[in-house]
Amino acid sequence: MSTPRSAARATPASPTLGRVRPAFVAQVVLVGVAAVIYVMVLSQGGVHHQDFGVYLAAARDIVHGQPLYAAFLHHPFPDATLRPAYIYPPSFALIVTPLGLLSDGVAAAVWMAINQASLALAVVVVLRWLRPTSWATAALLFATLTFYPLWVDVVQGQANLLVLLLVTVGLVGVLRGQPAFGVAIGAAAALKLTPLILVVWLLLDRRFRAAAFVLAGCAVLTGAGLMLRFQDTLAYFGQVLPALAGGTAFYANQSLAAVLDRTVSSNPYTQPWIALSWVAVLVIAAAAILVWWWWWQTRRQTALIGGAAFIPLIPLLSSVTWTHHLVIVLPLIWFSCIALAERDWPPVPTAALTGILLLFSVFSRWPAGPAFGQTGFRAAQTMDPVVFLAANTLFFATLILFLGAPWLLRSR
Repeated sequence: MSTPRSAARATPASPTLGRVRPAFVAQVVLVGVAAVIYVMVLSQGGVHHQDFGVYLAAARDIVHGQPLYAAFLHHPFPDATLRPAYIYPPSFALIVTPLGLLSDGVAAAVWMAINQASLALAVVVVLRWLRPTSWATAALLFATLTFYPLWVDVVQGQANLLVLLLVTVGLVGVLRGQPAFGVAIGAAAALKLTPLILVVWLLLDRRFRAAAFVLAGCAVLTGAGLMLRFQDTLAYFGQVLPALAGGTAFYANQSLAAVLDRTVSSNPYTQPWIALSWVAVLVIAAAAILVWWWWWQTRRQTALIGGAAFIPLIPLLSSVTWTHHLVIVLPLIWFSCIALAERDWPPVPTAALTGILLLFSVFSRWPAGPAFGQTGFRAAQTMDPVVFLAANTLFFATLILFLGAPWLLRSR
């Protein structure tokens, strides 16, 4: 029997549908706007990526049997971290070698597809594990697609999204009680060494099997590089890595060591507050304090809080942290969005996370003070408080995210 229209309007399902639909529309609009902006960023990068060109050159060096690090080792620029040359382990060059057989445009398009697929898969891994609410998913996607370090990464054609996927898979697997997934973290470390910092988390959390798998995964890929590119591996660990380990005080470096170098050591880029001869000791002490603070704040928390809260230490404790490296903190932002949604978006923590995202994506782009190369730029980096805060916004955003992570991640 058919139902009269007037009766259909009176059914209990109609008010429910009316309440759900506006929320769904709002979520679609929120994510849609962010997606449109992100597509515009991708189109800006096109198929010409500065950093991917270095990877492609390394791939072709392997194809043609040329040494990987000749351009780096013979480059005249004194600051090793700023030389436009291949600086990653041979294992990474071996992985991208197939791209060296393609034309520049096709290789760049394939590389962009790999990176975007890596980002999407990392998000899917987290969503399938935690199964957040629709609002948490919308907030997570909006925060990701408007994340300024991600924009820089895709425009430059960097490899950080592949590292992000491996770290996310490894982190989630270990937190689910499957230590063998530590191999994924080890693979990430074989591409870019900084994820090895996560071994500290695993050891302090007494996850010794997972730590062993991390080291094994890194060793297997590094060993493959050693067997296939013996001389390059010796050059990397004997000459390239030591040259990079000292870091740089260059203003774009947003690591803990860089900020201390700019403020308390003599360097070519800034006028320090005071020149100390034992900055390395200060860096080690500061790093130890941060690790101790993390342990003290998370020792009685859940495994997820402990693991996720450690993530910002990767860019903070690295010797070199450019803007694009900060995509590695995205899993912590994802977990924070999900945790806040489960607590019905408490005002103060939600406002705090919003403020942190504004630091990363808006205030970090504020061009305060003289432009680079202009008179007064060097002194303003440390002597002008406004310029100092603006120039180091990404460092402070990462530090604040690290300090606030246990609070943002806590359950009801």
